[in-house]
Amino acid sequence: MNKNYFHYGKWGPTAIKFLENSTSWINICHGSVRSGKTIACNARWLLFLLQSNSTEFLISGKTSQSLRRNVIKPLIQMMNTDNIPYEYRKHDGELEIKDKLCYCMGFNDEKAVDVIAGMSVGGWYADEIARCPQSAVEMAISRCSDEGARMFWNTNPDSPYHYIYTNYISNKNLVESGSVKVFKFLLEDNPNLPQKYVEELKRVNMKSDVFYKRNILGQWVIAEGAIYDQFVESENTFTNRPELHEINICCDYGVSTVTTFGVMGIQKNETLGNSYYLLEETYYDAEEQGVTQSDSQRVEDILYLQDKYELNNDNTLFLPHDAASLKSACEQDPRILMNVETYAPNTYEDITTIQDLIKNRRFKIHTSCKHSISQAQTYSWDKKAQQRGEDKPLKIDDHCPDMWRGGILGPRDNGSLILEIIDM
Repeated sequence: MNKNYFHYGKWGPTAIKFLENSTSWINICHGSVRSGKTIACNARWLLFLLQSNSTEFLISGKTSQSLRRNVIKPLIQMMNTDNIPYEYRKHDGELEIKDKLCYCMGFNDEKAVDVIAGMSVGGWYADEIARCPQSAVEMAISRCSDEGARMFWNTNPDSPYHYIYTNYISNKNLVESGSVKVFKFLLEDNPNLPQKYVEELKRVNMKSDVFYKRNILGQWVIAEGAIYDQFVESENTFTNRPELHEINICCDYGVSTVTTFGVMGIQKNETLGNSYYLLEETYYDAEEQGVTQSDSQRVEDILYLQDKYELNNDNTLFLPHDAASLKSACEQDPRILMNVETYAPNTYEDITTIQDLIKNRRFKIHTSCKHSISQAQTYSWDKKAQQRGEDKPLKIDDHCPDMWRGGILGPRDNGSLILEIIDM
């Protein structure tokens, strides 16, 4: 192998802080692109390895190819520079540094969980961690069980509802307890970038507000193309239940994904039109739980909500058109007192109606409905479909928005309500 060497250049203030103080169980570098996060992590990882008493470690990236480009190659250059003995066995996915063995792998999909399930390691270096599946990340964390184990992660910003941000970076309990340390890098933290390049990078990213906020300012913000971009959490949520004229239950049904039920209250106003209040949600994620929910279990969720809100045959359970087996189970269960109706969606028209309700603050979500509040802000248009001339939402973070549609549009189709939309 050719002896390529690494030119360190200058360390920025945040990199120095990270190198000297990343002593928690989990240490996270996040922030602007080209701000020196990866190089700082590489150097810190080498230092940690040489001081650790463990012998086996884990290094991961989004893919094996990106890992070799972002981490392995510069690590090898650093070891050449510092005369550290190593052997890289590319086909085996192993990097041996002195007497330390690092297993190198891509976390491209859920299959990574099975590969790392039996490991016990003294540390883990994760490149591009926000691009990796949550199940693999959680499994890798559980593998860092050796005494003195440390984890070093780097990532560019993503959505503020991304699990890396909510579960770790902004997790007040973990940060205050010292289990997690967070280091935010900005462009100014990399003194090795030419000023002209920095100016050009900023100029290029100005074409998109979200690109600029993420890539330049290092902020975790909602991506452009959000369908309900008029949703304002402080104005479209509530804590105290208002006076309601009708309450129904709505649903989004997933056999092997998510089933979610919502309690939708309706406040009628002949002058202004109806307002809608999501009072409560249930949310069962079969992929997260590892077990598919049965229709009988779904019926129990419905009964819980029915009994809690004292619903009867004056109220309606709106089920999606593809939940035929669940509808049959409900109709055959004498404990279900509500009318059971099927709601057939009209995707674009339904979304347009809900956009107007959100804009006019006539659809509000109870502050306890965390999945609905999150997905109200991340539900986005499919840009590839738009390029084909189709207005379709992405099939990501769509379960709660699909659930609301039955509760809002179902009564309209049922003929029991007249929905008035005022264009303001």
